[in-house]
Amino acid sequence: MRSRYAAFVLGLSEYIWRTWHESTRPDLEILGGLGLKWIDLKIESSEAGKNTDTTGKVHFIASFVGGNKGKILDEVSDFIKEDGLWYYVDGESSTADISRNDSCPCGSGVKFKKCCLH
Repeated sequence: MRSRYAAFVLGLSEYIWRTWHESTRPDLEILGGLGLKWIDLKIESSEAGKNTDTTGKVHFIASFVGGNKGKILDEVSDFIKEDGLWYYVDGESSTADISRNDSCPCGSGVKFKKCCLH
């Protein structure tokens, strides 16, 4: 999960694609144009996903800026392990807007409009 978030932050669409299970994987070209600025990731909980497990769930909240708007993504992701490697399968998610006057999700204590929205 964290490695996929880091790949989103760094724009490593090929890594994101390779760690997406082939049964639900989108075309690589779709991932190349994300153009988002990722701000923060909080892991809320996880279920299974240990070395002996073959499936797992991760509930996370991530914040990002895209199209000059801030968003909060709240998702419960499903993962599957095959040949010792974990793959993202799919997830249930919702998004909410970050108001310009909200405290920035990066934790700076500054209003969003004067911090990461720049």
